[in-house]
Amino acid sequence: MNTPQPSAAADGSQRESFSFPKSASTITIVIAEDHGVVADGVATMLSFEDDMEVLQLVTSGEDLIEAVSEHQPVVALVDVNLIGMDGLTATRKIQARGMPTRMLALTMFTDHDTVTRAVAAGVSGYLPKNVRRGELISAVRAVAAGKGFLHPDVTRPFLERVGPLALHAGLQPLSKREQEVLEELATGKSTHEIAEALELGDETVKSHLSRIYAKLKASDRVQAVVIAMRHGLVH
Repeated sequence: MNTPQPSAAADGSQRESFSFPKSASTITIVIAEDHGVVADGVATMLSFEDDMEVLQLVTSGEDLIEAVSEHQPVVALVDVNLIGMDGLTATRKIQARGMPTRMLALTMFTDHDTVTRAVAAGVSGYLPKNVRRGELISAVRAVAAGKGFLHPDVTRPFLERVGPLALHAGLQPLSKREQEVLEELATGKSTHEIAEALELGDETVKSHLSRIYAKLKASDRVQAVVIAMRHGLVH
């Protein structure tokens, strides 16, 4: 296993680079975490997987944007709280630039508001920091494959918020196009990514999403996906 070489950024944050041989099927990863012990532990776990390579550790949102721009990793593991720019702001900026990296939040926050902001920022998955090693590995592989991943500790508050009536009451049927949009939404795609995948305009996708939320009795995209999963509308 290669040892990372730390270097200080202009804002005092730390960046650590790894050097590994690459292969076409490897899931390359950048980790944004301001607690060194946590970052090192996660990097070590991932580096033991034959199909994963950790390219760089960063501690600030600014360095995350720079690392993603430089390395174009398949996945970026992002904490919400970082030095300087926070992880969600950095995620929004990365998404706005159209970078292909899939963002996976790994954080201590599992409250409704933070998860909603993270999904709105463009994360494809969300994990609490007390996640087990196997769950972390599965989430990285799922997100890398273009799927969405929400840990049960994250979805549970949404189920409680939606309530049993909304979960079991009859839902209005979705149109074929709405179903297609919902399926793309469930993979963690942003509005713009859904538009590109379905060859639609961004505003058209927003209109479909509004109708989907109304029909599923959801207030946001995370609730919509959770309800859809419970009803077997997406898998």
